[in-house]
Amino acid sequence: MKILSLQSVGLGTFYVERAIDESVYAPYCICVGGYVDNLRGGYEIDKNRNEITVTKIEFGDMYAGKDIPIQYNTYFAHTSDGNIRVLPADKYIAEWGE
Repeated sequence: MKILSLQSVGLGTFYVERAIDESVYAPYCICVGGYVDNLRGGYEIDKNRNEITVTKIEFGDMYAGKDIPIQYNTYFAHTSDGNIRVLPADKYIAEWGE
């Protein structure tokens, strides 16, 4: 089993849906294979002008990398630009799959 996606709990953005004239809450979602949204309505782009995608998501306490220490109660979202986004586990719900 591995983590396929994360959905924020209490994080995200509100916008006004003009068709129904009321505000709508859109949670922040991170999916393996999906683009990394920069929270400004667009997508982040790396130096080679490629959109940055999420390659894998894992628990921070299971990460065996040498560059960063183990971090409990976090998720690590690895991206195609070689960075790792550290996300608090109490603010995201994980979707699991094969």
